[in-house]
Amino acid sequence: MSAPSEGVVHRQHQLKNGLTISAEIDPQAVSSACGFFVDTGARDEPSNLMGVSHFLEHMAFKGSGEMTGEAIDKAFDDLGLDHNAWTSAEATAFWIHARPDRLLEGFPILTTLLRPELRGQDLEDERKVILEEIAMYEDEPFWVLIEGLLEQYYGENGLGHRVLGTKSTVGGITRDAMSAYHTERYGPNNMMLAAAGNVDFQALINLAESHTSQWTSALGRPARQAPTHQQVNFEVEKENLSQQYIVLIMPAPDRKHPKYQAASMLMQILGGTESDLLHWDLVDPGLAEHASASHDMRDGSGEFMCWAVSDPSRAEEVESRLRLQLEGLRKNISTEALSRVRARVATAAALHGELPRGRMSRIGRRWLSHRDWVSIEEEVEGIQRVTMDDLHEILDEWSLEPQAVGRLRPTT
Repeated sequence: MSAPSEGVVHRQHQLKNGLTISAEIDPQAVSSACGFFVDTGARDEPSNLMGVSHFLEHMAFKGSGEMTGEAIDKAFDDLGLDHNAWTSAEATAFWIHARPDRLLEGFPILTTLLRPELRGQDLEDERKVILEEIAMYEDEPFWVLIEGLLEQYYGENGLGHRVLGTKSTVGGITRDAMSAYHTERYGPNNMMLAAAGNVDFQALINLAESHTSQWTSALGRPARQAPTHQQVNFEVEKENLSQQYIVLIMPAPDRKHPKYQAASMLMQILGGTESDLLHWDLVDPGLAEHASASHDMRDGSGEFMCWAVSDPSRAEEVESRLRLQLEGLRKNISTEALSRVRARVATAAALHGELPRGRMSRIGRRWLSHRDWVSIEEEVEGIQRVTMDDLHEILDEWSLEPQAVGRLRPTT
Protein backbone atom coordinates (compact mmCIF):
# COMPACT_ATOMS: atom_id res chain seq x y z
CA MET A 1 0.00 0.00 0.00
CA SER A 2 1.12 3.55 -0.66
CA ALA A 3 2.32 5.71 2.19
CA PRO A 4 0.02 8.45 3.42
CA SER A 5 0.74 12.15 2.99
CA GLU A 6 3.97 13.49 4.42
CA GLY A 7 3.54 13.83 8.16
CA VAL A 8 0.40 11.64 8.23
CA VAL A 9 0.78 8.27 9.94
CA HIS A 10 -1.72 5.40 9.95
CA ARG A 11 -2.15 3.51 13.21
CA GLN A 12 -4.42 0.60 14.05
CA HIS A 13 -5.20 -1.24 17.26
CA GLN A 14 -7.74 -3.81 18.42
CA LEU A 15 -9.12 -3.89 21.94
CA LYS A 16 -9.65 -7.14 23.81
CA ASN A 17 -13.41 -6.85 23.26
CA GLY A 18 -12.87 -6.89 19.48
CA LEU A 19 -13.25 -3.16 18.75
CA THR A 20 -10.92 -2.08 15.95
CA ILE A 21 -9.47 1.45 16.17
CA SER A 22 -7.99 2.87 12.96
CA ALA A 23 -6.59 6.39 12.61
CA GLU A 24 -4.77 8.68 10.20
CA ILE A 25 -2.76 10.93 12.50
CA ASP A 26 -1.62 14.35 11.29
CA PRO A 27 0.12 16.42 14.00
CA GLN A 28 -0.14 19.51 11.78
CA ALA A 29 -3.94 19.36 11.46
CA VAL A 30 -5.91 22.08 13.24
CA SER A 31 -8.83 19.76 14.04
CA SER A 32 -9.56 16.11 14.71
CA ALA A 33 -12.47 13.73 14.20
CA CYS A 34 -13.57 10.29 15.32
CA GLY A 35 -16.60 8.13 14.84
CA PHE A 36 -18.11 4.70 15.40
CA PHE A 37 -19.13 2.79 12.26
CA VAL A 38 -21.59 -0.06 12.85
CA ASP A 39 -21.82 -2.88 10.31
CA THR A 40 -25.60 -2.93 9.95
CA GLY A 41 -28.11 -0.98 7.89
CA ALA A 42 -31.49 -1.10 6.20
CA ARG A 43 -30.73 -4.14 4.03
CA ASP A 44 -29.88 -6.17 7.15
CA GLU A 45 -33.22 -5.59 8.87
CA PRO A 46 -36.11 -8.06 9.07
CA SER A 47 -38.79 -6.79 6.69
CA ASN A 48 -41.26 -6.23 9.53
CA LEU A 49 -38.68 -3.99 11.26
CA MET A 50 -37.77 -1.96 8.19
CA GLY A 51 -36.45 1.39 9.38
CA VAL A 52 -35.26 0.17 12.78
CA SER A 53 -31.59 1.09 12.11
CA HIS A 54 -32.55 4.67 11.32
CA PHE A 55 -35.01 4.78 14.22
CA LEU A 56 -32.24 3.56 16.54
CA GLU A 57 -29.92 6.26 15.21
CA HIS A 58 -32.49 8.85 16.30
CA MET A 59 -32.92 7.20 19.70
CA ALA A 60 -29.16 7.34 20.31
CA PHE A 61 -29.45 11.10 20.81
CA LYS A 62 -32.24 10.76 23.40
CA GLY A 63 -29.85 9.78 26.19
CA SER A 64 -29.00 7.04 28.63
CA GLY A 65 -29.09 6.82 32.42
CA GLU A 66 -29.06 10.29 33.95
CA MET A 67 -27.99 11.88 30.67
CA THR A 68 -30.99 13.13 28.72
CA GLY A 69 -31.05 14.05 25.05
CA GLU A 70 -31.00 17.72 26.05
CA ALA A 71 -27.94 17.10 28.23
CA ILE A 72 -26.14 15.39 25.34
CA ASP A 73 -26.77 18.30 23.00
CA LYS A 74 -25.65 20.80 25.63
CA ALA A 75 -22.48 18.84 26.41
CA PHE A 76 -21.51 18.70 22.73
CA ASP A 77 -22.26 22.40 22.30
CA ASP A 78 -20.30 23.37 25.42
CA LEU A 79 -17.24 21.71 23.88
CA GLY A 80 -17.84 23.26 20.46
CA LEU A 81 -18.14 19.82 18.87
CA ASP A 82 -19.61 19.32 15.42
CA HIS A 83 -21.53 16.06 15.71
CA ASN A 84 -24.00 13.98 13.75
CA ALA A 85 -25.01 10.49 12.63
CA TRP A 86 -26.28 8.76 9.51
CA THR A 87 -27.85 5.51 8.42
CA SER A 88 -27.54 3.87 5.01
CA ALA A 89 -28.50 0.57 3.41
CA GLU A 90 -25.44 -1.10 4.90
CA ALA A 91 -24.13 0.93 7.85
CA THR A 92 -24.87 3.29 10.72
CA ALA A 93 -22.35 5.87 11.96
CA PHE A 94 -21.98 8.37 14.82
CA TRP A 95 -19.20 10.97 14.77
CA ILE A 96 -17.70 14.11 16.30
CA HIS A 97 -15.32 16.74 14.84
CA ALA A 98 -13.58 19.33 16.98
CA ARG A 99 -10.44 21.17 17.96
CA PRO A 100 -7.82 18.59 19.02
CA ASP A 101 -7.94 19.54 22.70
CA ARG A 102 -11.71 19.04 22.81
CA LEU A 103 -12.09 15.78 20.88
CA LEU A 104 -10.96 13.53 23.74
CA GLU A 105 -13.21 15.44 26.16
CA GLY A 106 -16.16 14.73 23.87
CA PHE A 107 -15.37 11.05 23.34
CA PRO A 108 -17.19 9.77 26.48
CA ILE A 109 -20.34 11.56 25.29
CA LEU A 110 -19.97 9.94 21.87
CA THR A 111 -19.84 6.48 23.48
CA THR A 112 -23.10 7.28 25.29
CA LEU A 113 -24.82 7.39 21.89
CA LEU A 114 -23.93 3.76 21.27
CA ARG A 115 -25.73 2.61 24.44
CA PRO A 116 -29.09 4.44 24.48
CA GLU A 117 -31.68 3.67 27.14
CA LEU A 118 -34.62 3.66 24.72
CA ARG A 119 -37.05 5.34 27.10
CA GLY A 120 -40.71 4.78 26.27
CA GLN A 121 -41.80 8.41 25.88
CA ASP A 122 -38.67 9.24 23.89
CA LEU A 123 -39.52 6.34 21.59
CA GLU A 124 -43.02 7.67 20.93
CA ASP A 125 -41.80 11.25 20.44
CA GLU A 126 -39.15 10.17 17.95
CA ARG A 127 -41.56 7.87 16.14
CA LYS A 128 -43.64 10.97 15.33
CA VAL A 129 -40.53 12.75 14.02
CA ILE A 130 -39.68 9.87 11.69
CA LEU A 131 -43.25 9.51 10.44
CA GLU A 132 -43.11 13.21 9.54
CA GLU A 133 -39.81 12.59 7.76
CA ILE A 134 -41.37 9.76 5.76
CA ALA A 135 -44.28 12.04 4.82
CA MET A 136 -41.82 14.68 3.68
CA TYR A 137 -40.08 12.23 1.34
CA GLU A 138 -43.44 11.12 -0.02
CA ASP A 139 -43.73 14.66 -1.39
CA GLU A 140 -40.41 14.31 -3.26
CA PRO A 141 -41.12 12.91 -6.75
CA PHE A 142 -37.70 11.33 -7.30
CA TRP A 143 -37.81 9.41 -4.01
CA VAL A 144 -41.33 8.17 -4.65
CA LEU A 145 -40.10 6.75 -7.94
CA ILE A 146 -36.71 5.36 -6.94
CA GLU A 147 -37.85 3.71 -3.71
CA GLY A 148 -40.78 2.02 -5.40
CA LEU A 149 -38.59 0.93 -8.31
CA LEU A 150 -35.84 -0.52 -6.10
CA GLU A 151 -38.39 -2.43 -4.00
CA GLN A 152 -39.56 -4.25 -7.11
CA TYR A 153 -36.09 -4.57 -8.67
CA TYR A 154 -34.64 -6.34 -5.61
CA GLY A 155 -37.77 -8.30 -4.74
CA GLU A 156 -37.44 -10.09 -1.40
CA ASN A 157 -33.79 -9.06 -0.94
CA GLY A 158 -33.10 -6.51 1.80
CA LEU A 159 -31.50 -4.17 -0.75
CA GLY A 160 -35.04 -3.13 -1.59
CA HIS A 161 -35.64 -1.88 1.96
CA ARG A 162 -36.22 1.82 2.57
CA VAL A 163 -33.77 3.37 5.03
CA LEU A 164 -36.55 5.32 6.74
CA GLY A 165 -38.90 2.37 6.64
CA THR A 166 -42.61 2.80 5.94
CA LYS A 167 -45.40 4.28 8.02
CA SER A 168 -46.56 0.75 8.78
CA THR A 169 -43.19 -0.70 9.84
CA VAL A 170 -42.05 2.35 11.82
CA GLY A 171 -45.46 2.54 13.44
CA GLY A 172 -45.14 -1.05 14.63
CA ILE A 173 -41.58 -1.08 16.04
CA THR A 174 -41.71 -1.78 19.77
CA ARG A 175 -39.12 -0.98 22.41
CA ASP A 176 -38.45 -4.69 22.94
CA ALA A 177 -37.84 -5.26 19.23
CA MET A 178 -35.51 -2.28 19.00
CA SER A 179 -33.62 -3.35 22.13
CA ALA A 180 -33.16 -6.87 20.77
CA TYR A 181 -31.91 -5.47 17.45
CA HIS A 182 -29.43 -3.24 19.29
CA THR A 183 -28.15 -6.13 21.41
CA GLU A 184 -27.68 -8.26 18.32
CA ARG A 185 -25.90 -5.69 16.13
CA TYR A 186 -24.14 -3.12 18.35
CA GLY A 187 -21.34 -5.25 19.77
CA PRO A 188 -17.72 -4.03 19.57
CA ASN A 189 -16.93 -6.92 17.23
CA ASN A 190 -19.50 -5.58 14.73
CA MET A 191 -18.27 -1.98 14.64
CA MET A 192 -15.07 0.04 14.44
CA LEU A 193 -13.75 3.37 15.68
CA ALA A 194 -12.17 5.60 13.03
CA ALA A 195 -10.20 8.77 13.75
CA ALA A 196 -8.26 11.36 11.78
CA GLY A 197 -6.40 14.62 12.24
CA ASN A 198 -4.39 15.82 15.21
CA VAL A 199 -5.18 12.83 17.42
CA ASP A 200 -3.32 11.45 20.46
CA PHE A 201 -3.73 7.81 19.42
CA GLN A 202 -2.66 6.26 22.73
CA ALA A 203 -4.99 8.55 24.66
CA LEU A 204 -7.83 7.54 22.31
CA ILE A 205 -7.04 3.86 22.92
CA ASN A 206 -7.06 4.43 26.68
CA LEU A 207 -10.41 6.22 26.53
CA ALA A 208 -11.90 3.53 24.29
CA GLU A 209 -10.77 0.83 26.71
CA SER A 210 -12.23 2.74 29.63
CA HIS A 211 -15.61 3.49 28.06
CA THR A 212 -16.25 0.37 25.95
CA SER A 213 -14.67 -2.42 28.00
CA GLN A 214 -18.11 -3.46 29.31
CA TRP A 215 -19.54 -3.78 25.79
CA THR A 216 -20.06 -7.44 25.02
CA SER A 217 -19.72 -9.19 21.68
CA ALA A 218 -22.78 -9.36 19.48
CA LEU A 219 -24.08 -11.91 17.03
CA GLY A 220 -23.87 -9.32 14.28
CA ARG A 221 -25.88 -8.97 11.11
CA PRO A 222 -26.95 -12.05 9.12
CA ALA A 223 -24.97 -13.03 6.04
CA ARG A 224 -25.99 -10.89 3.09
CA GLN A 225 -27.61 -12.76 0.23
CA ALA A 226 -26.75 -11.93 -3.37
CA PRO A 227 -29.81 -10.38 -4.99
CA THR A 228 -31.76 -11.75 -7.92
CA HIS A 229 -32.58 -8.74 -10.06
CA GLN A 230 -36.14 -8.59 -11.31
CA GLN A 231 -37.25 -7.32 -14.70
CA VAL A 232 -39.35 -4.31 -13.74
CA ASN A 233 -41.54 -1.83 -15.55
CA PHE A 234 -42.76 0.44 -12.74
CA GLU A 235 -45.15 3.31 -13.45
CA VAL A 236 -46.79 5.68 -10.99
CA GLU A 237 -48.79 8.88 -11.18
CA LYS A 238 -48.67 11.77 -8.74
CA GLU A 239 -50.96 14.74 -8.31
CA ASN A 240 -49.75 18.34 -8.56
CA LEU A 241 -46.77 17.30 -10.66
CA SER A 242 -45.79 19.26 -13.75
CA GLN A 243 -42.86 17.14 -14.96
CA GLN A 244 -42.19 13.51 -15.79
CA TYR A 245 -39.37 11.46 -14.27
CA ILE A 246 -37.69 8.48 -15.93
CA VAL A 247 -35.16 6.12 -14.27
CA LEU A 248 -33.27 3.26 -15.96
CA ILE A 249 -31.36 0.71 -13.84
CA MET A 250 -28.90 -2.03 -14.81
CA PRO A 251 -26.77 -4.45 -12.72
CA ALA A 252 -23.24 -3.15 -12.15
CA PRO A 253 -19.97 -4.05 -10.38
CA ASP A 254 -20.03 -4.13 -6.59
CA ARG A 255 -17.61 -2.24 -4.37
CA LYS A 256 -15.06 -5.10 -4.30
CA HIS A 257 -14.85 -5.47 -8.07
CA PRO A 258 -11.20 -4.97 -9.19
CA LYS A 259 -12.28 -2.36 -11.74
CA TYR A 260 -14.97 -0.56 -9.76
CA GLN A 261 -13.27 2.78 -10.43
CA ALA A 262 -13.52 2.24 -14.19
CA ALA A 263 -17.22 1.40 -13.82
CA SER A 264 -17.84 4.61 -11.91
CA MET A 265 -15.92 6.64 -14.48
CA LEU A 266 -18.08 5.23 -17.27
CA MET A 267 -21.14 6.73 -15.62
CA GLN A 268 -19.27 9.98 -15.02
CA ILE A 269 -18.51 10.18 -18.75
CA LEU A 270 -22.16 9.45 -19.52
CA GLY A 271 -23.73 11.91 -17.11
CA GLY A 272 -21.60 13.14 -14.26
CA THR A 273 -21.52 16.90 -14.85
CA GLU A 274 -22.50 19.63 -17.30
CA SER A 275 -19.62 18.63 -19.58
CA ASP A 276 -20.74 15.06 -20.23
CA LEU A 277 -22.82 13.20 -22.81
CA LEU A 278 -26.31 13.39 -21.33
CA HIS A 279 -26.01 17.10 -20.70
CA TRP A 280 -25.14 17.88 -24.32
CA ASP A 281 -27.73 15.48 -25.72
CA LEU A 282 -30.67 16.34 -23.45
CA VAL A 283 -30.19 19.35 -21.21
CA ASP A 284 -28.31 21.78 -23.45
CA PRO A 285 -30.86 21.55 -26.31
CA GLY A 286 -33.72 22.00 -23.82
CA LEU A 287 -35.26 18.52 -24.05
CA ALA A 288 -34.78 17.79 -20.34
CA GLU A 289 -34.37 19.91 -17.27
CA HIS A 290 -31.95 17.41 -15.76
CA ALA A 291 -30.18 14.24 -16.89
CA SER A 292 -27.47 12.29 -15.09
CA ALA A 293 -25.92 8.87 -14.53
CA SER A 294 -24.36 7.16 -11.52
CA HIS A 295 -22.75 3.96 -10.30
CA ASP A 296 -24.00 2.90 -6.87
CA MET A 297 -21.97 0.17 -5.16
CA ARG A 298 -23.20 -2.25 -2.53
CA ASP A 299 -21.81 -5.31 -0.80
CA GLY A 300 -22.14 -7.99 -3.48
CA SER A 301 -24.24 -5.85 -5.82
CA GLY A 302 -24.16 -2.62 -7.79
CA GLU A 303 -26.39 -0.48 -9.96
CA PHE A 304 -25.81 1.60 -13.04
CA MET A 305 -28.52 4.23 -13.06
CA CYS A 306 -29.43 7.02 -15.43
CA TRP A 307 -32.38 9.36 -15.05
CA ALA A 308 -33.93 12.47 -16.46
CA VAL A 309 -36.65 15.02 -15.72
CA SER A 310 -38.60 16.62 -18.54
CA ASP A 311 -41.89 18.04 -19.69
CA PRO A 312 -44.38 15.14 -20.11
CA SER A 313 -44.77 16.00 -23.80
CA ARG A 314 -41.09 15.23 -24.35
CA ALA A 315 -40.87 12.17 -22.08
CA GLU A 316 -40.89 9.54 -24.83
CA GLU A 317 -38.14 11.29 -26.78
CA VAL A 318 -36.07 11.76 -23.62
CA GLU A 319 -36.36 8.06 -22.70
CA SER A 320 -35.44 7.08 -26.25
CA ARG A 321 -32.35 9.25 -26.13
CA LEU A 322 -31.32 7.86 -22.75
CA ARG A 323 -31.47 4.36 -24.19
CA LEU A 324 -29.53 5.42 -27.31
CA GLN A 325 -26.81 6.95 -25.16
CA LEU A 326 -26.49 3.68 -23.21
CA GLU A 327 -26.35 1.66 -26.43
CA GLY A 328 -23.75 3.97 -27.96
CA LEU A 329 -21.56 4.54 -24.94
CA ARG A 330 -18.79 2.25 -26.21
CA LYS A 331 -18.24 4.33 -29.33
CA ASN A 332 -18.77 7.67 -27.57
CA ILE A 333 -16.15 7.33 -24.83
CA SER A 334 -12.84 8.97 -25.69
CA THR A 335 -9.39 9.44 -24.19
CA GLU A 336 -10.21 13.13 -23.74
CA ALA A 337 -13.38 12.35 -21.79
CA LEU A 338 -11.54 9.78 -19.65
CA SER A 339 -8.76 12.25 -18.91
CA ARG A 340 -11.28 14.89 -17.91
CA VAL A 341 -13.16 12.52 -15.60
CA ARG A 342 -9.94 11.13 -14.11
CA ALA A 343 -8.90 14.64 -13.12
CA ARG A 344 -12.31 15.46 -11.70
CA VAL A 345 -12.63 12.25 -9.66
CA ALA A 346 -9.07 12.50 -8.33
CA THR A 347 -9.68 16.08 -7.25
CA ALA A 348 -12.94 15.11 -5.53
CA ALA A 349 -11.15 12.32 -3.62
CA ALA A 350 -8.40 14.69 -2.53
CA LEU A 351 -10.82 17.43 -1.47
CA HIS A 352 -12.91 14.93 0.50
CA GLY A 353 -9.79 14.15 2.51
CA GLU A 354 -8.89 17.77 3.13
CA LEU A 355 -10.65 17.81 6.51
CA PRO A 356 -10.19 15.18 9.24
CA ARG A 357 -13.95 14.49 9.12
CA GLY A 358 -13.62 13.39 5.48
CA ARG A 359 -10.60 11.21 6.24
CA MET A 360 -12.36 9.68 9.22
CA SER A 361 -15.35 8.83 7.04
CA ARG A 362 -13.10 7.22 4.39
CA ILE A 363 -11.46 5.03 7.03
CA GLY A 364 -14.79 3.86 8.44
CA ARG A 365 -16.45 3.19 5.09
CA ARG A 366 -13.40 1.32 3.80
CA TRP A 367 -13.26 -0.85 6.90
CA LEU A 368 -16.94 -1.73 6.57
CA SER A 369 -16.50 -2.81 2.96
CA HIS A 370 -13.01 -4.37 2.95
CA ARG A 371 -11.81 -4.67 6.58
CA ASP A 372 -8.60 -2.85 5.59
CA TRP A 373 -7.16 0.63 5.07
CA VAL A 374 -5.86 2.47 2.02
CA SER A 375 -4.40 5.96 1.87
CA ILE A 376 -5.91 8.79 -0.13
CA GLU A 377 -2.73 8.73 -2.22
CA GLU A 378 -3.30 5.10 -3.17
CA GLU A 379 -6.92 5.86 -4.02
CA VAL A 380 -5.88 8.73 -6.29
CA GLU A 381 -3.18 6.59 -7.91
CA GLY A 382 -5.80 3.95 -8.70
CA ILE A 383 -7.98 6.60 -10.33
CA GLN A 384 -5.10 7.82 -12.45
CA ARG A 385 -4.32 4.27 -13.62
CA VAL A 386 -7.76 3.70 -15.20
CA THR A 387 -7.38 3.22 -18.97
CA MET A 388 -9.61 2.99 -22.01
CA ASP A 389 -9.06 -0.78 -21.95
CA ASP A 390 -10.49 -0.86 -18.41
CA LEU A 391 -13.62 0.96 -19.60
CA HIS A 392 -14.04 -1.48 -22.48
CA GLU A 393 -13.61 -4.46 -20.12
CA ILE A 394 -16.48 -3.15 -17.99
CA LEU A 395 -18.65 -2.79 -21.10
CA ASP A 396 -17.72 -6.33 -22.15
CA GLU A 397 -18.70 -7.73 -18.75
CA TRP A 398 -21.81 -5.66 -17.98
CA SER A 399 -24.79 -5.02 -20.22
CA LEU A 400 -26.24 -1.53 -20.41
CA GLU A 401 -29.64 -2.84 -21.43
CA PRO A 402 -32.05 -1.44 -18.79
CA GLN A 403 -33.44 -4.14 -16.54
CA ALA A 404 -35.62 -1.89 -14.40
CA VAL A 405 -37.53 1.07 -15.80
CA GLY A 406 -39.41 3.56 -13.67
CA ARG A 407 -41.68 6.37 -14.83
CA LEU A 408 -43.40 8.97 -12.68
CA ARG A 409 -45.86 11.21 -14.46
CA PRO A 410 -48.54 13.75 -13.53
CA THR A 411 -51.99 12.39 -12.77
CA THR A 412 -54.08 12.49 -15.91
